Amino acid sequence: MLSPAAARDQGAWPFIELQNLVDEFLADLEGLEDVAELEHAALVLRAPFDARGAPAAVAFDLALALERRDDELAAGMLAALAAFSHQPLASEAANALSRLRARGRISALAGRVGTLEVVDASCRQVPGIDLVLAHLQRPSEPRAQVAVVAFDAYPCGTVISHLEVTPPQQTETARASLRAPVRGSAPRRVEASELFDRLHAAADHMDAHDVALDGEAAVWLPALARALTGTASALPRLAVERPGPGNGSAAKREAIDGDRGTGGGGARRGGADRRQAKRRATRAARRRNRS
Repeated sequence: MLSPAAARDQGAWPFIELQNLVDEFLADLEGLEDVAELEHAALVLRAPFDARGAPAAVAFDLALALERRDDELAAGMLAALAAFSHQPLASEAANALSRLRARGRISALAGRVGTLEVVDASCRQVPGIDLVLAHLQRPSEPRAQVAVVAFDAYPCGTVISHLEVTPPQQTETARASLRAPVRGSAPRRVEASELFDRLHAAADHMDAHDVALDGEAAVWLPALARALTGTASALPRLAVERPGPGNGSAAKREAIDGDRGTGGGGARRGGADRRQAKRRATRAARRRNRS
């Protein structure tokens, strides 16, 4: 009986093409020695295979493609996929990792994967937007990372309009970013439980209105969920925006803009102003975090 991958070697989507894509993706990561870089690479790789609506067979194929590399980097990537994915990809990655370990292929970074925790968080408010910065750190790790989350408010609820996580930086730099104001808005401390509740409410609202996450937010949301709860799948799995000017998510978001009131054009201008303000605020936060 053929495995799913072997069967597709003879069909419209040959497994060998996926194997080549994985090898190409990992070609520049052979010297990867930093757990944050490993996690980021795995989060980027998993996004299309773990997206809502992805066929279950692709999870098996991705895990098998990594297992067939039979090296330490593959073991590290599988550990990260197991930590940050929904089912079935999480189980397929964990099973493939177990088989690699049985053959002596062990990643020195695997034990540190998925260990970021939310140490502190703060919120700034600009018109229609809440910008939350969260200080993330691993136990006994001298460096920290900062998650930047923007929530757009609508009469019917909120959406996650932006999410990114900075590369590791000095802990004091991360702490300073949480204290810095944005456009005159003083920061307010946010408990980790409040941040999770807001993410969950926004995700539920986006799911109900069929609003998709942008690509970068889709990469980082499982990592932030795990840092908050210890489980990457603690938040609903959302659709992801497709690149290009005519994606349906943009139309959906524009339709929600229309809920702000009558007058059509004025509502759309208001929505554009809010998004422009959000972009300015998030750019300011990124400049501080990367300086």
